[in-house]
Amino acid sequence: MEQKASFGARELFAVILLSLVNFFLFADQNLMAPNLTHIARDFGLNDVQRDTMLGGNISFVFWILGGAVTLFIGYLTDKFSRKLLFLAVVLIGSIPCMMSGFVQTYDQLFWMRALTGIGIGGALPLSFSLIGDYFAHNNRALAAGFVGLAQGLGIAAGQMLAGFIGDTCIMGVCGWRLPFVMVAMPAIATALLFGVSVSEPARGRMEENLKDLIESGKVYTARINWREYRELFRIKTNILLFLQGIPGTVPWGVFFIFMNDFFSQDKGYTIEMATLIVMAVGAGAILGGFLGGLIGNKLYNMNHKLLPLLCGATTLTGIIPMAFLISYPSQAGVQNPSVALPAAIGFVTGLIMTITSPNVKAILLNVNAPETRGSIFSLFNLTDDLGKGFGPVIISQLIFLFGRVTAFHVTNLFWLLCGVVLLTIAITFPKDKAALDELMKERAKTLSN
Repeated sequence: MEQKASFGARELFAVILLSLVNFFLFADQNLMAPNLTHIARDFGLNDVQRDTMLGGNISFVFWILGGAVTLFIGYLTDKFSRKLLFLAVVLIGSIPCMMSGFVQTYDQLFWMRALTGIGIGGALPLSFSLIGDYFAHNNRALAAGFVGLAQGLGIAAGQMLAGFIGDTCIMGVCGWRLPFVMVAMPAIATALLFGVSVSEPARGRMEENLKDLIESGKVYTARINWREYRELFRIKTNILLFLQGIPGTVPWGVFFIFMNDFFSQDKGYTIEMATLIVMAVGAGAILGGFLGGLIGNKLYNMNHKLLPLLCGATTLTGIIPMAFLISYPSQAGVQNPSVALPAAIGFVTGLIMTITSPNVKAILLNVNAPETRGSIFSLFNLTDDLGKGFGPVIISQLIFLFGRVTAFHVTNLFWLLCGVVLLTIAITFPKDKAALDELMKERAKTLSN
């Protein structure tokens, strides 16, 4: 029998507040993108150094350090209080974000951004481990969609803020530096509110075979150990999701790091117009992530294998509008160039490509036991961070060799490999989900004794 939805007041409040924290935390992610050239000029960097040092090197350390630390945080997630860990990683990430607004040298900016990556990297396994115990398996795609919606909104809001802040000054902090302070302060405030007002769910409380036992007072005591950590790599769905993670995230470096500057410097638009185009991509991504959770939830309850098929099909389809966006004709010399068409193409690209995101996370939640979800999401996040970290470096080197347009087209093809791997998960996912159900039945027997 299908488990009914559980959307009590506690769960609803928790996921709303969790989403708010993620909103402000992820607003930091693209704050540099609209002003790469301005930052470069401020630090005396030329155009090549702009793409390699700001677009490549800082992005690399931001994601790689965050990914490495996430492995440790993911392990702790499965052993200690997730609420306290979540508060800690947000503070560790947000304070350097705020300090980025006061840097005076490139090296200072480099290390502040490196430390900021810890916050985003550590928040992901904690957020989805909590979701796994707040919501039943047949509603996790929807819950993941809400958190993904907040993250997408945060990325878009942060990039829009950075693109339109201009030369505004508040308390002596001006221009491109100001947005770092403006997004860090509410991130800290909402994290503190989460820490004092949200109760942590019992592990395993929403597993179909454990729910009644836990509600009767039994305590699910399973904790990850080295043997179970190794078992994560024997779940075929996990391995395939790891494999698609790196190629799947590399093309996003074009949007997050280079697209804003590409349209303002290479396509003849103003910074504000270029920001609007990239914002359209973000708007599509926000809607796509949310709709993806709704559609995925419905398809999952019809047939489990439809979920990875949806992910693969949309990833492959998204390659097409991305190619049109990259090839959009330059508007240099055109008086009052219109942003409508490139913005529409960008919106469609973002809409299609983010349908995958909440559903991939729901797949992970539904093939891994409660005591391993923090660890599995830290490993998954590491593959994402490797893609996000190496992606801008790869893209910047391709730019050096072939120029921006060709480099972006080559990068777009990384989604081809990603889509094919996602389609193959339709074979492994139902089997791995059934195996987890059997494991939970055994755990329920032990718990009832």
